[in-house]
Amino acid sequence: MRVHVISDMEGVAGIVKWQQTSGGEALYEEGRKLYTEEINAAVRGARAAGATEVVVMDCHGAGQGWTFNSLIPEDLHPDCEYVVQDE
Repeated sequence: MRVHVISDMEGVAGIVKWQQTSGGEALYEEGRKLYTEEINAAVRGARAAGATEVVVMDCHGAGQGWTFNSLIPEDLHPDCEYVVQDE
């Protein structure tokens, strides 16, 4: 089974302020960490359910040069493929 995860920051557990989702804001790095951790949980769940391949795409438009790159690539679960979306 192949799983393709298309993600966005709004709705992530722990994200409760707009400043956590907007590039350049003081709380943005905290939001990126929460976002990445939640995607990692989805990857672990997909693998545990039998997925043989998990592809992750960031679709969050954070603005200020952060559009579609809010996930922290080096912190992503090693069992997923990270696909970078162009604008």
